Amino acid sequence: MTTELLSQIWQMSQTSAQGPIRKLTIDNYRNRLTPETASAGFIALHTAESMHRMAKILFGREISIPIQASGGVSDQGQPLDLVSIQQTVTDSYAMIADHIQQTSDDQWTEIILSPFGEVPRMQVLVFLMHHNSYHAGQIAQAIKKGKEFSLIS
Repeated sequence: MTTELLSQIWQMSQTSAQGPIRKLTIDNYRNRLTPETASAGFIALHTAESMHRMAKILFGREISIPIQASGGVSDQGQPLDLVSIQQTVTDSYAMIADHIQQTSDDQWTEIILSPFGEVPRMQVLVFLMHHNSYHAGQIAQAIKKGKEFSLIS
């Protein structure tokens, strides 16, 4: 019952959080709210990478993509491939969905080591959903209100 419920919750979270990422275009994926904030495309890439990093914590899955937008890396205007980013996000959501389905009901209450200490596995998944939603809001705002800034290195 827990696994099925979490699968449904993940699906709803994925649908809403992926909405702004699907609205990224060649004309807006470099948008930032300010020169100091990350671009919409960079944030989308960070979201995908975070799902892989959390999959390692949640399910013991090794990270299989290069990490370019996480772990203290900031957006300095480096070239990004929008199509690749959008595919990586889609694949990352599917990867988490698959792992959720493979996790037994009992495993969701197991205590695991995370960046937040020792917590039930389910709590880390909830954090990941929050993380993705938070960044989806940033992406939506950058698309709607942001612009492309020339960054001086």
